[in-house]
Amino acid sequence: MSAFPEEWLNELLSKTDIVRIVSEYVSLSPKGGRYWACCPFHNEKTPSFSVIPEKQMYYCFGCHAGGGVIHFVMEAERVGFVDAVKLLAQKAGMELPDEINDERLKAERAYKERLFAACKEAARFYNKKLLSEEGKHAQQYLTKRGIGGKMAMRFGLGYAPEGWRNLIEHLKARGFSEKEIVDAGLAIRSKKEKGGVYDAYRDRLIFPIISASGRVMGFGARTMKKDEEPKYINTGDTPIYNKRNNLYALNMQKGRRVGELIMVEGYMDVISLFNAGIETAVASLGTAMTAQQARLIKRYADRIYLCYDGDNAGQAATLRGLGILASAGIEAKVIVIPGGMDPDDYVKKFGKQGFLQLRDSALSANGFMLESMAKEFDLKTTDGREAFAKKACRFVGGLQPVEQERYAPVIARKTGLSEDVVKAQCGLSASGIENMPAKNRNTMSKVRQKAEDGWDAAELTILSLMLIDASTAAYTAELMAENGIELKNEAIRAAAETLLIKYAEDSAANTAIIISEMPMEQAEAVGAAQTAVERMGGDAKKIAEDCVNKLLKEKLSEQYSLMFVKAQALSGEEQRQCLIKADEIAKKLRLLR
Repeated sequence: MSAFPEEWLNELLSKTDIVRIVSEYVSLSPKGGRYWACCPFHNEKTPSFSVIPEKQMYYCFGCHAGGGVIHFVMEAERVGFVDAVKLLAQKAGMELPDEINDERLKAERAYKERLFAACKEAARFYNKKLLSEEGKHAQQYLTKRGIGGKMAMRFGLGYAPEGWRNLIEHLKARGFSEKEIVDAGLAIRSKKEKGGVYDAYRDRLIFPIISASGRVMGFGARTMKKDEEPKYINTGDTPIYNKRNNLYALNMQKGRRVGELIMVEGYMDVISLFNAGIETAVASLGTAMTAQQARLIKRYADRIYLCYDGDNAGQAATLRGLGILASAGIEAKVIVIPGGMDPDDYVKKFGKQGFLQLRDSALSANGFMLESMAKEFDLKTTDGREAFAKKACRFVGGLQPVEQERYAPVIARKTGLSEDVVKAQCGLSASGIENMPAKNRNTMSKVRQKAEDGWDAAELTILSLMLIDASTAAYTAELMAENGIELKNEAIRAAAETLLIKYAEDSAANTAIIISEMPMEQAEAVGAAQTAVERMGGDAKKIAEDCVNKLLKEKLSEQYSLMFVKAQALSGEEQRQCLIKADEIAKKLRLLR
């Protein structure tokens, strides 16, 4: 639900021309009923970014960014929904509405503002404590770690003093209730003492976690004692903070598109890199890389360097992160720090230039995967080298031809085998390799290609049908329900559900308003679907029936395969019953052909 009255938002959109707004960022050229430009959200030489004036929407065929004019401003300015609307209102010469119509939403937003205010006041409290006599040992700790007062102030560092209710009493004196303090993650309810509440952090160095828009929303707290565990305590999920949706220090990039970012594990890693003059570092807030974080990264950069610790946990996190980044269409490289050092230690010892040299020699995603494979084997033994070669060649055999040419010599060097032998093991010939097609792309290339190929055609067409009008949407939804079909793509499914709910409330609902209120992922799906609507010809109901039939075939084929595989693992009567069910599914499939 929008934070603004629908009538007012409708008036704003009617006064806003997406072509004029987008033209402020890129040079548009008209062609075939659209306007075209090189995409402002990713690097390209051939224009694939289009604006559809009739629908007041945009869509990029390269990176799949899409939506309405509000989404464009959110992406271009890297701001939230409310700030984007305010910017457009200013351009349209419209005053913001005095009131928000929905009382529940109004109360919810007001409460969140209280939590933000509590976090802001807490950050001030901690910072003052750091600068006070109580914070002397915290100051000494920072000095020992090479962090001076200027950098501490830049990151808003603080100190939580010893004691159980220092922050609670400070915030209560400023009008905050214990419920607000607990809900903001600043205090914890006691499990032993009924009604008891105590400060979340005590005698710890404090790192405020600030949103991309510049608001304090959580904290990290580090012990300064050598053997105390856990080393870090972090704010849990609250109404205003979710670690999976945020990155530490991303606020430092506000208003910039930096092109590349360096992802590290810890707060101190980030601050030490900034201290050395490397100001593109962010950290993942104690969680493995998430799809939400990847989408956030994409607003600021097309390339990211992963620089995690060299231990097993760090290497596993790197491998997981590479898959997620590839799915998001982000180029990823891996900085490998020698000697088991972390970024904080390395940049202090070798300085900015030393770290940048490491960055410049970073491994590609596939190169890192080969290095990780090599660690599984003892390459000092013949058996170990042979086992590694077989596994590595299976991997390289599934890459694109140019990548095969790149990595075959790597395997040869590590194993002592000739390149001809390695290429033969990979299923290649030593000559003419450039003409060999890649067969089993079970690699980062495959994941990335999948992201570039875009949406499932049938599911996207169903969303396109729902954009036509309420009647077509209802017919399509009923047809899906009758056949037990559910949309698998999360963004397409959520966008379709939003449209159906809005149509149920008002069959003549303004789709521009509906789309403007959608999250970015749903808006991108709608942008792609709108492109499909333009190419759509023929009877909409017939198209809906064809799409549902296609999805039903896929569903039944999957069920048949699973049932057949299951039967192979059984015997006797159990196997016979399983095969009967498989045969029934096969009959349904034949009827659909």
